[in-house]
Amino acid sequence: MAATTTSAGGQASASAHTAPHAAYRGAVATLVLANTLWAGTYVAGKLALRDLSPIELNAARFTIAALLLAPVLIRHRHEIPRDRATLFTLARLILLGWVLNKLFEYVGLALSTASDVALLISTESLFFAVISWLVLRERVTRAGVWALALGLAGAYLIVERGLAPSLGGPGGGARILGDLLVVLSLLFEAGYSAGGKAALAQLPPLLLLAVTITGSLVIWIPAGLIAVVRAGPPHLAPAGWLSLLYMAAISGVAGYWLWFRALRSMDGSAAAPTLFIQPLLGAALGIWLLHDAISWATLAGAALILLSILLVVRAQRRVAPISPASSMSAVTSESIP
Repeated sequence: MAATTTSAGGQASASAHTAPHAAYRGAVATLVLANTLWAGTYVAGKLALRDLSPIELNAARFTIAALLLAPVLIRHRHEIPRDRATLFTLARLILLGWVLNKLFEYVGLALSTASDVALLISTESLFFAVISWLVLRERVTRAGVWALALGLAGAYLIVERGLAPSLGGPGGGARILGDLLVVLSLLFEAGYSAGGKAALAQLPPLLLLAVTITGSLVIWIPAGLIAVVRAGPPHLAPAGWLSLLYMAAISGVAGYWLWFRALRSMDGSAAAPTLFIQPLLGAALGIWLLHDAISWATLAGAALILLSILLVVRAQRRVAPISPASSMSAVTSESIP
């Protein structure tokens, strides 16, 4: 009888020991899937921009995403603070993260390549670090300075496709202008991330996403209607419709739902390395599906950017684990790519 009891106790102990490991492995797999879905956004955006202007694309995708997130907004509407300071913060986040950021990002994508944008977007964490130093008065670290220098050097190589400035090469001046607009969009995105750290103390991440996306429609719906009146109704090919739905439902709502679900089982600092999937796979998809041109400078720039992100991740792990809420504000995207 004692032996049976001991055996049962051992089995229960083993089950209790393996359960957290199984949950952790499942969370890692979920994070990999979320970043894989996000990586497809840049190719999908490039395909959709064949039939839609950047304003029409953003108006359509955020309208669809807001409809999908409506149940979250309706169910948790009473959790949204109504004081003037919080409403002002939300308005600022909407303007920075979902209007100015997405306007410049997708005008830039229309002029540039999917692979360039996928790699450049990953430098957002560097701009976020600068704003944290200057605005939030966070401590400047040696690793942070090195990460910023390497990331900016990598971005330069990707934009210029070489050591010396040049307007030649694939896409010429239009591609360079597009890349620079994407870099400019990251400044607005970093401002959104910095402000989002405070907002996440009051709102759950998915509710904040629903509030800010829905709020952006105050700008995007009128802008989209004006664009349609001026240029006529767009005619989307099947690839354009699929790309639009992918960006709104799959990489947007589903990607973030998977991300937040996984962060219930692990810290943001442990999840951060999976973000490397997004720029690497995003660039690879652009080269494979859209035949984006690639050069030694593109590869060298990508390596420098990834090295800079690695420095940031390692520095964060040495300081303190990142909570699920704060990790959302530092995601390279961040919001929906």
